[in-house]
Amino acid sequence: MKPNWMNLLGDWNPQLLREFKGRLKTRNLILSTAISLLGQFVVFMYFQTQLPTKTNLLYNYSHRYCTGKSLYDAKKCLGDEFGNVIINWQLWSLDAFTLLSIIGCFTLLVAGTYLLISDLANEERHDTLNFIRLSPQSPHSILWGKMLGVPILLYAAVLVAVPLHLWLGLVANIPLMMILSFYAIAIAASLFYYSGALLFGLVGSWLGSFQAWLGSSAVLGFLMFTKQAIVPDVSANTPFVVLRLMNPYYLIPHPEVSSIFAPNNPNFINFHWFGIPLGSVFFITVCFAILVYFIGAYFIWQSLQRCFRDPNATMLSKKQSYLLTTCFTVITLGCANWQKLNVGSYYSSHTIFENLACLLFLNLWLFLYLIAALNPHRQILQDWARYRHIYNYKAGHRSNLIRDLIWGEKSPGTLAIAINAMIAITCLSVFILISGINTGNEIKAFTSLFFCGSLAVIYAVIAQLLLLMKNQHRLFWATGAVGAAIVLPVIILAMLFSNPGNNSFLWLFSVAAPLIALYPSGEYTSTMAPFLAILGHCGILGLLVFQLTRKLRKVGESATKALLVEN
Repeated sequence: MKPNWMNLLGDWNPQLLREFKGRLKTRNLILSTAISLLGQFVVFMYFQTQLPTKTNLLYNYSHRYCTGKSLYDAKKCLGDEFGNVIINWQLWSLDAFTLLSIIGCFTLLVAGTYLLISDLANEERHDTLNFIRLSPQSPHSILWGKMLGVPILLYAAVLVAVPLHLWLGLVANIPLMMILSFYAIAIAASLFYYSGALLFGLVGSWLGSFQAWLGSSAVLGFLMFTKQAIVPDVSANTPFVVLRLMNPYYLIPHPEVSSIFAPNNPNFINFHWFGIPLGSVFFITVCFAILVYFIGAYFIWQSLQRCFRDPNATMLSKKQSYLLTTCFTVITLGCANWQKLNVGSYYSSHTIFENLACLLFLNLWLFLYLIAALNPHRQILQDWARYRHIYNYKAGHRSNLIRDLIWGEKSPGTLAIAINAMIAITCLSVFILISGINTGNEIKAFTSLFFCGSLAVIYAVIAQLLLLMKNQHRLFWATGAVGAAIVLPVIILAMLFSNPGNNSFLWLFSVAAPLIALYPSGEYTSTMAPFLAILGHCGILGLLVFQLTRKLRKVGESATKALLVEN
């Protein structure tokens, strides 16, 4: 007879019960607990070996964990009445607490991502995922069951480490509320990254066995990059600070903050959002980071529910994409250096261009996601091209191509991506106009925005053209074509002209065009070069749209009509 809690769990979420039954074996629990305890023991013993000894006291060596006068990066060692070294246990506990926090966060996010993607890949490989789709459970219930159940042994290992982690934090004089706030950050980050892992597991099955390694490596790479490459003093004054919000490492508590409402979090002390000093209060910074995680998770879950119901559906509807672009632009634009804009000064122009370059870089990744999320595949476009008039008639309104391209579920995503580009450009234009920089710099900034928008639409049309192929691996070809369009021009031009100032006109047809427009040099300083480049972008886009329209018409022809034409 099943325990009562299992019956209740099965009634609440059958998928979660299925995952628990498959994983919560006594052997598995003992193994995960043993690994966690072993890891804690290794960390604890490592820091034991770092403690100063009587040798430091005898030879007057300085040490990080001593308590005397500061000597460079260490302190002079002092002894007690028994001849033992007086140790700064607060600093020792803080270092152990920080290392354990880093290991815990990275393990939770990277290993959990791998487990979720690998589990979905196994379900797909054994053809059980379609059976799960046919079950009476809602997609929401199934996906939550996966998220809570698949990494359950990982959760158990992390929970076993909580007592030591909590004890180290309290010994380091970190307030309990700050430690609990960090746990809330870890949970919110797990929700965001695990949601992304589930989505990647659903849409990236064509990658095969490489999928789980790629997904977890991407998470690890992002966490390591944002930890090592983003300089705190610089990123706090640029929109790149949002990347630090996405890494729990930067929200590990420090004892310098005496209470949950006290200032001076070392990683966010200069953080402002639309000029509001959110970084001055640790608790507000944590709440804002959790809000960012939840907003990201919300849009990922919209994609998850669409893709789980219908594997051939686009990840986002066009309406959802407009909301996503608006939220993303507002969040990142708010992280710009609004508080140091001095109207009409050189510093203001430099600050505007620096922040604008960061915003354009962040928007590049947004639009790469939108290209993948909005462009439908061949069969959907074929049905739309053939039966669009019938769909509109059943919906109760006359056929309207523009309305269908803006809001339709099955129409090409090119116009929707162009509208998303206009939304982002409009918000960034407000930032430029408010800054009050001179007319010449405004022209540079607006030209940069134009190149950014045109490149996004060009890449979108290229992807849509490749997705119309009859080839079974068209998704691979579309990904490769967009990647080549981004990377190859830069590589070729860098080999031919190492300095963008030389032949900068050609650089205006690469992904670096917005930066060349912001920081002109060489022949670009003349007005003809950007004007001709704009005409070139319009010409390329026009040819691509013409080719897409022609292919859609050809795809939309009925098989009978195509056969008659051939005969």
